[in-house]
Amino acid sequence: MATYVIDAPPVDASLFFPEAPMKTALGIIFLLVLCADASAQNQLGNPTTRTLQQLAELTGTETYALVSTSVAISGNTLVIGAPSANSPNGCFECGAAYVYTAVGGDWTNLSLTATLEQSSGQFEGGFGDSVAIGGDTIVVGGYDFAVESGAAYVYISPSGTTTENAELTTSGSASGVFNSVSIDGNAIVAGSNLSSVGSEKEVGSAYVYVEPEGGWINATQTALLVANNESMGCYFGNSVGISGNTVVVGAPRSDANGLVQRGRAYVFVAPAEGWSGTRGQTAELDPSDGTSRAYFGQSVSISGGNVIVGAPQQTIGSNGTQGAVYVYTRPSTGWPKTMTETAELTAVNGKAGSELGYSVALSGRTLLSGAADTHNHQGTAYVFSEPAGGWQTGAGGTPISASDGAASNGFGAAVGIGGGVLTVSAPGWPNGIGGDGAVYIFGQVQ
Repeated sequence: MATYVIDAPPVDASLFFPEAPMKTALGIIFLLVLCADASAQNQLGNPTTRTLQQLAELTGTETYALVSTSVAISGNTLVIGAPSANSPNGCFECGAAYVYTAVGGDWTNLSLTATLEQSSGQFEGGFGDSVAIGGDTIVVGGYDFAVESGAAYVYISPSGTTTENAELTTSGSASGVFNSVSIDGNAIVAGSNLSSVGSEKEVGSAYVYVEPEGGWINATQTALLVANNESMGCYFGNSVGISGNTVVVGAPRSDANGLVQRGRAYVFVAPAEGWSGTRGQTAELDPSDGTSRAYFGQSVSISGGNVIVGAPQQTIGSNGTQGAVYVYTRPSTGWPKTMTETAELTAVNGKAGSELGYSVALSGRTLLSGAADTHNHQGTAYVFSEPAGGWQTGAGGTPISASDGAASNGFGAAVGIGGGVLTVSAPGWPNGIGGDGAVYIFGQVQ
């Protein structure tokens, strides 16, 4: 086992576990440890007798550097958001994002290739609260106090310590920090769950940005997405995802069908002429068995014609807050005005308080979801693979966990899929209170 240590600026995890302030820093410990008992999926899609293994663990050498609230992977590149880090230029708790590359496609050999910061470094601006990557473009969510707007910072093929190539902000009503971002092709979507809509405060919004022909430049939104039936405190924009011309947005604190904070999710489809103006939803997604305070919409993901929505506090049978993940497959006729799930997934060994669905990621036929509260908050992630006949309701999934996990690690707080591997963050590693944070990579050893 090889050990690598890479210094990086500091980061805080109180955003994830406010009752347990955490510390972190960046280093790398490479492991080849078996972490899944059940049969995994070859290339994360086809049945195989191989099992998932922990390929790498990123850990810390400085306070607050790796308490991550967001991770994203594309190809051989991993991006980790660190919203309370001290930036490389010395700005206290201004946030940072770290870019790692799998050298030669080998995820047991990682190189820290870039440390991202915002040019106008701002204390507690939430920079790194959300990250996304598509091709050579990286997006980091945050806030710009100077213009009182959420901000998405765009980086093109970054290397070393660098600031953004473009800053995307909002026009119109006030918006909060961009706590969720997603990118596909030349379009970026960013969510702000506390933004105002007209005179209605703290409703939440999502913003679409389309790359100009000459490349990304500082700009305000191309289109504003709003839900027609939401009001103050619903947290619309808490989670977002984009695939092609379709955007999904979660509103986990929305009251629905007489159920307090049951939550909702919405699908928006771009018109033939493209994104523009203010747009209401194309479809509303609902759970058929939603319960009060299920927080349906806490997490969302989209891949092709499938949308995934996490409800981490959904009651399953008599198990409160066991959590569930709902799958919605677009009908051949297109998204209907309202729709209940195609399938509801629960954990094979699900228990009360697990909170499956706190985080979700979908790529092709593979779904990864975090259940950060299992085993006294140690946390577990579950890998689901779509059956040949399509997604089906039931308990299942392959559980994966950290080789060095412990109580209050929160493993599963953020998840990502890409490059043939899975990544999972554990902001409370190694011991919860005062922890340093860690990010793990899982795959198959060839």
